[in-house]
Amino acid sequence: MSRPFSTLTYVVGHSRGGTTWLGELLGCHPACRYIFEPFASQAHPCTGIDMQTVFNGGRFILHDKRGRPEPDLPIPRFFRTAAEDPASARLSRLASMHVEEVARGRFPGEAGYHLIIKQPRIENVGWAAAAIAADHVVALDRHPLGVVNSVRRWGMLKWSRIEWELVERDATLSPAARSLAAAAEILEERLLVLSWLRSQHLRQFVAETRGAILVEYDALCADPLGESLRVWRHVGLSTDAEPHAALAEVVAKRDGPGEDHRSRFLHVHKDPLARQHAWRHELPDSIRRRLERFIRRHELAIPLPGDGLPVLSATERMLAARADALAVGTHVKRLALRLAGHGRREAA
Repeated sequence: MSRPFSTLTYVVGHSRGGTTWLGELLGCHPACRYIFEPFASQAHPCTGIDMQTVFNGGRFILHDKRGRPEPDLPIPRFFRTAAEDPASARLSRLASMHVEEVARGRFPGEAGYHLIIKQPRIENVGWAAAAIAADHVVALDRHPLGVVNSVRRWGMLKWSRIEWELVERDATLSPAARSLAAAAEILEERLLVLSWLRSQHLRQFVAETRGAILVEYDALCADPLGESLRVWRHVGLSTDAEPHAALAEVVAKRDGPGEDHRSRFLHVHKDPLARQHAWRHELPDSIRRRLERFIRRHELAIPLPGDGLPVLSATERMLAARADALAVGTHVKRLALRLAGHGRREAA
């Protein structure tokens, strides 16, 4: 059966890197249909195999419908490319079939549309883009310290520890990468190294892959309308009055006290300029200084305040910290209302 969509664009980036926001911006085009993380905790209807495990590259043991391990499915290395693991052809077929089946179920009776999906898994972008036969890849890269800050603020440290264990077991990492990983002592340094390795992997993929385009998170925050139009033109979509108006509406959307625009547990519609370099005042000073020393000691090409990024004055830091405290207070009040209205389990 032929796939129901004419063109497939795959949005990829860091976890906590802005891919949900970018996916919604691009998916508002009238000719597009957008699917948020089609591989998130969904079992394949034919095999019963957990598709999140498949899309993670089979790094965890896969099981069939009866709970028995699948011995013929490989456990590949952490960073993958399309040419590696020829034995994983079955994983590729499952991934491609799953995208098509999810699209048919989500948009029944429709055909010929431009499908946009997003899945924040940089480490296997080469394999994934080839497996799902993506026509275009939109790669969103974020400042490593921004990723560290967002992971810390949103409580995703447990998953990051699991990912770090997988990186440490990867014997195929370059000597320089292994040396860098060995030098990371605290969790935030490990998050920094992981984000740095992912950024390098992503940028190399974009440089070597036809149809791929790189979007910088900071540039997207500074001009979300212009960056989205640039991506639309790259993938062959029109940018006339109707899609332009739809895009402007999504760009202007914000999470307010009476709204809950979320994708799972994540706030999506935030003030982009406020998020552009938010890590400069949200990271604790002791952590930020330690990470900056780590970057300079290992000569990583990451811009820092004073050598590529603007420096916050004491007054700016104070005002930013106060605004951040107010935002946290609003979040706590919203959580308390959910707890009162829906019970402890729903609030959690």
